Amino acid sequence: MADFDYAQARLTAAKIISKFGAPGEFYLDGDGGYDNFGDPIPSQPNTEYTGTVSPLLGYKAHEVDGEQIQSTDSFVFFHSDTVPEIGSTSMINGEVYRVINIKRLDSVGGTNVYAKLQLRR
Repeated sequence: MADFDYAQARLTAAKIISKFGAPGEFYLDGDGGYDNFGDPIPSQPNTEYTGTVSPLLGYKAHEVDGEQIQSTDSFVFFHSDTVPEIGSTSMINGEVYRVINIKRLDSVGGTNVYAKLQLRR
């Protein structure tokens, strides 16, 4: 079995991001509220994640299972020093998308190869 080529994976993601990507932002509302026990959760400030985002990419038909990945889901590659959290939102092509899953590929040495964000409207 061949070793995974982190450099090649990073190069491919970097090529997509640099050729087709544009500056983009994801936002996470920092609202407080109450936990499951009724105790107050202090308000947190809103968080903004800025970086370079690829265009929306669609999943292949065999990847869609109707639960984890739905037919209307999309994904983007996102390059930034900080990866957005699940629940962050972004306006892309006039539609609001929410991050529902993050696949981050790090090399054995801890270098971020890329972050793939699964988005849902």
